[in-house]
Amino acid sequence: MLPALAFCNDADFGYWKAYREVHRILGEEFGLPAQDSFWLFDPAGSDMALFKGSLEDTGPRHDEVLEEVRSGRLAILHSAGNFSQVNTDIRPSRGLIEEGLAYLEEHAPMPTVWTNHGDEGDIQNIGGGRPTYQEGDDPSSDAYILDLLLQKGIKFFWTDHHSRNEFVFSAGATGMPLLVKERTRAGYEITCFHRYRGALPQAPDARTLSQQLTEDNLAALAENGGVTIIYQHWCVHRDSHGRPYGATSPVFSRDSLAALKRLAGYRDRKLVRVLPLTELLDECANCEG
Repeated sequence: MLPALAFCNDADFGYWKAYREVHRILGEEFGLPAQDSFWLFDPAGSDMALFKGSLEDTGPRHDEVLEEVRSGRLAILHSAGNFSQVNTDIRPSRGLIEEGLAYLEEHAPMPTVWTNHGDEGDIQNIGGGRPTYQEGDDPSSDAYILDLLLQKGIKFFWTDHHSRNEFVFSAGATGMPLLVKERTRAGYEITCFHRYRGALPQAPDARTLSQQLTEDNLAALAENGGVTIIYQHWCVHRDSHGRPYGATSPVFSRDSLAALKRLAGYRDRKLVRVLPLTELLDECANCEG
């Protein structure tokens, strides 16, 4: 199997203008496919959320987000909502998320990918095999939702302990597999995937993408015949103190644009495939089976 790479971006701090600029650059300038993530709820009113604190309070870009989900461009459910402690004192409940999932299922295809988000305020996160604050897979919690996610068709999970600094993974069960099975407190076995973070001082963003898509990393991927998933926050910039904020135009730095061009060159030379995330995950799952 030809080596393959996919992006897995988190919706944090995403403004609609930045989201559109990122995908215009990826698609139109470099021909790189990339699915993105969204929230059902963000009480602070993110552009990347369908609703604020309830189904009665729609987000500022509700209609556009829903259309992007229908198109398949928004294909990752980012922990159902943004309930981080720095964002709100509202805590998520099973009932609220069940309502959001039912709405989404009625109006658009259900995503098959879940990624955890935020901090200890996001108790709806999934703990998997190494739970700490997460209660989304704890049946004793009012934030328990894992059974709902599985019923709705979520197949792949990224939890807080699945970031790696190794760039190359294996598609199958040998070596360092991209996919791993974990038993949850609810008794369900879930399929989790790793994301490449890199040895960065803070979570990756639009200006540090170049430090992930290096020549050495891409050459290693091509030579070893592996697969990888790039963990990103490409709607984020940081101030002089390292604090994140919503990216302004130009979103990508010159170095990051050069790195995307480098990746496109590997693709054009048929050394590395660049796939939508869901396609790569499904392909690796089939290798396991």
